[in-house]
Amino acid sequence: MDKTYEEIYQKISKNKLLLPAMPEVGIKILSALNHPKGNAKMFAKIIENDMALSGFIIKTSRSLRFMTRMPAKSVERAVALIGKRETYHLSLAFLSRAVFHSSNPAIKKHIKEAYRFSTKMAVMAYFLADKVPEINPSDAMLAGLFQDIGVPAILGALEEYPTILQDDKARNACIDNLAPRVGETIMKKWGFNDKLEVVRNRKNWILNNEQAGLPELILIARVHAMIGTAEFKACPPLFKIPAFHQFNLGELGPDNTLQLLIDSKQELAEMQGLLAA
Repeated sequence: MDKTYEEIYQKISKNKLLLPAMPEVGIKILSALNHPKGNAKMFAKIIENDMALSGFIIKTSRSLRFMTRMPAKSVERAVALIGKRETYHLSLAFLSRAVFHSSNPAIKKHIKEAYRFSTKMAVMAYFLADKVPEINPSDAMLAGLFQDIGVPAILGALEEYPTILQDDKARNACIDNLAPRVGETIMKKWGFNDKLEVVRNRKNWILNNEQAGLPELILIARVHAMIGTAEFKACPPLFKIPAFHQFNLGELGPDNTLQLLIDSKQELAEMQGLLAA
């Protein structure tokens, strides 16, 4: 099977349609972020060219997390409330869901499921990062979303391997084998070298670096996102994962999940709904 996995990886690497480019709007927002005179007005001018993104940024600024007495009525005001860097991260998180397309009904279904899971993991990471001063919450959200960035490309390649695509166990095994490598390739292409360790350590439950950071936090977010899925049964208990003991994330609830995520259930659902809209 290793030979087949290598064959699939090589096909992905050589197929530009399977390796998505970074969203153009995201590149423009990054340029504004790095501009010496970059401000909310400059951000708004770029974002307003994308109606869906504009709606997302305004709605996010009105969410429980950013709520003020004077809700934003314009993109410029929303950017001012959220902050430039956070707006960039949130925009890229929103835009990256549409970088891969397939006309195959089965693949479209699996991609939709993969994006739903990634969104859940990203939002979990967003809230967990509030408890870790060294990690920016919006950066954690992006890392959570990017950990599985290679999955849609793998699913697209599996159109030529129907026996793997149609078998849940074989498909998941293929994804687990290739997702870190494909994700790494995409992250390098997009210029996110700071996220390479996040994609490399996908499901690396024994990860135990001396200095914990995004890779460890995303593992904890992943455990929580897996609750209710078939894969959760194969996941080790949270207290047996070294990464869990490297952060002060509060107490565990009655079901061995973090109490802070249980307490933030309404905000989690709201943010997940905004990203999935």
